Amino acid sequence: MNMGSRERVQALPACPPQGGQGGEAQAGPDCCPVYPVQLAERPMTAELLVLYLRWMAREGWDPFADGEPWVPVGACGPVLVLGHFRPMEVAPPLPAWCFQPVRLGVEDYQSRLEETQAACREGGPEGRVGAGCRRSPGGRFPERFIRPIGPRAALQFLLEYFPHEPGEEGRLRERLGNGAGEEGRLPEGYEAAVDFVLARGPVADLAGLVLPEPEKAGCPAALPAGLSLVAAQGRSLWVAATRGDPGQAGDRLLNELGDGWRVRVLRTAVRADGGAAGPAVGGGRSRIVIENRIQAAPRRGAEGFTPGEIVIGEAQVAELEAYDPRRPDRDPAKVFLRELSAAVACGASDLHIEPGVEGARIRARVDGVMEEWLEMGAAFGQSVVGAAKELTGLPSERFLPQDGSCTILHAGAVVGARVSSYPIRKRGQKLVLRLLPRRGRVPALGELLPAWQARLMMRAASSPQGLILVCGPTGSGKTTTLFSVLAALNAPTRNIMTMEDPIEYELEGLNQAELDPHRGVSWDMLLKGFLRQDPDAGLIGEVRDRETAETAVRQALTGHVVFATLHTLSCARTLERLVDMGVNPDMLASALTLVESQRLVRRLCPRCRVERRAGQAEQELFRRHSMRCPETHWVPSPQGCPQCRRGYKGRVAAVEVLPVVDEVVRLVEQRARSRAFEEWMAAEGLPNVFQAALQLVAEGASSLEEALEWQSVWGDFDWRKPS
Repeated sequence: MNMGSRERVQALPACPPQGGQGGEAQAGPDCCPVYPVQLAERPMTAELLVLYLRWMAREGWDPFADGEPWVPVGACGPVLVLGHFRPMEVAPPLPAWCFQPVRLGVEDYQSRLEETQAACREGGPEGRVGAGCRRSPGGRFPERFIRPIGPRAALQFLLEYFPHEPGEEGRLRERLGNGAGEEGRLPEGYEAAVDFVLARGPVADLAGLVLPEPEKAGCPAALPAGLSLVAAQGRSLWVAATRGDPGQAGDRLLNELGDGWRVRVLRTAVRADGGAAGPAVGGGRSRIVIENRIQAAPRRGAEGFTPGEIVIGEAQVAELEAYDPRRPDRDPAKVFLRELSAAVACGASDLHIEPGVEGARIRARVDGVMEEWLEMGAAFGQSVVGAAKELTGLPSERFLPQDGSCTILHAGAVVGARVSSYPIRKRGQKLVLRLLPRRGRVPALGELLPAWQARLMMRAASSPQGLILVCGPTGSGKTTTLFSVLAALNAPTRNIMTMEDPIEYELEGLNQAELDPHRGVSWDMLLKGFLRQDPDAGLIGEVRDRETAETAVRQALTGHVVFATLHTLSCARTLERLVDMGVNPDMLASALTLVESQRLVRRLCPRCRVERRAGQAEQELFRRHSMRCPETHWVPSPQGCPQCRRGYKGRVAAVEVLPVVDEVVRLVEQRARSRAFEEWMAAEGLPNVFQAALQLVAEGASSLEEALEWQSVWGDFDWRKPS
């Protein structure tokens, strides 16, 4: 999803526009998920063809004017399932929110296309549809789609804008008016259509599909009761809920699969209870948006509400995206959840809710860059802060800084959040959530570090003992780098222990402990227990003081591999800092194996980056740092593309590495200052952070603009006073 700059007080778009009529956002993997299917060897039903032709007549569209039209694959009530072998390249004829796209193989597509063309030639649209095609008085769909809220409104929307069987419209309106009992139930297929319009999940018509075998897709052979596997691609599964609660069945499957899998539950035309009745659409209370865990106006102690745990199910993500924060009856909790869901979906590291002088705003940090997402009035902004504190479990105190944490279960992903509130201008509060993905695939070290630095790191980590320090400022990716190394070392033959504040990645096979001062679990207490657990390798989160540093050194000297982080600016200053802390230089020299310092720079989007010829200034910059300047370098595309954010996509580390060889050992023992280490590294050709960033520019991974952020503050600045 491309979630770059957002307009003030404007709903987040469901997906980036990809062409199509009326400027509508067309089908994409984030708004109306495209999944692959294989057609069974059976002819298309006459009912499906009639519905397809009704849509043609209603929209005034000739599918065969294009050589490669979308073809009918199935239907759930009046909702069409349309297929194509190039679904992300060929614009569909309908807006993305009124049909379900699927991906077909070339042979299946060609077969269904020939079948549809032959049927149309035999009867033609007029002969097949005739007077049965209902045309709404307003013609086509509204230019701006506002998603209905609640089943009753969804059915009303279907009746107004979707074609139906002759005479069916009157019966549906009558059932809509009854509201309860058998006469208020929906006919087959309409329950799935209502769920689809409410964005509770994609839909599937199982008739005419070949369902894959679960064991061949890598998932358990025995799926939970009520689920059928419809499609699989990599570690993503699409399963149909044929009975029981779809959300619970999907959660059970996800728990069996474990980390790294993604499960989407499809709504089908099959009734949930196997009988003739579907869900009531009139009267009663509509389904709660956030899976019965969070009320729209949460209250401490209310049933189904757990402070500190936020559950946003797969089906509710799109519903939150469509929620308009400008509506007169806007709910502060819904607005917060909408922005939180968007932040998790786009991989933001921080979400800020902050008061201003006359208003308030919500911003997010994505790939290290702050983006403004929402602007609102001061009073409503404080209501959003209050709702966010309630949901995350922070007390209602307004005049003191507060710290807390919560867990976010977002569409199968588990994300931890550090929550911090800070008093602003007497009665205001600023709230920041640091988002930490706790479960999922840890990136391989080669994805984070350049090949040479990654090889040095793994060489040091594979040693039977030694202290490895990873350094850098807050947000420089130190923890991710360390867990990539620990994931590579993780094996049944190793006992790996960690001490963290808080746990950021949960990895099976690692014994992870977390600081918890509210329960008396202090850093000192964890250190004492850590040493008694017989670790082969250990992570001591952050070296904060002399005692922690000496513990790490002693542990490394007694035959263990120890990893730790330090907030310093370079490898040389790290060694100087440890000696200044009071660590014995002789012990430090014996324990240290490697010191690494890193910064994160944004990675250029490989799809839309632009090549430029290096000018005189670029050549002079590379020459001054003893590097060969490439003839051309890459810059971000000014407008970006649907796959990136203004020309950048993700981040990569610029790394300097100091292997502690004999010469470095002697410098440590001599209590050398940072300048001596820097001169030795330069003499040996070991690049510093800025030179490593320039190397990424030369390789086309990042831009010169990104690299220059890590240059010395006076590097290119003429600081001399004019004469």
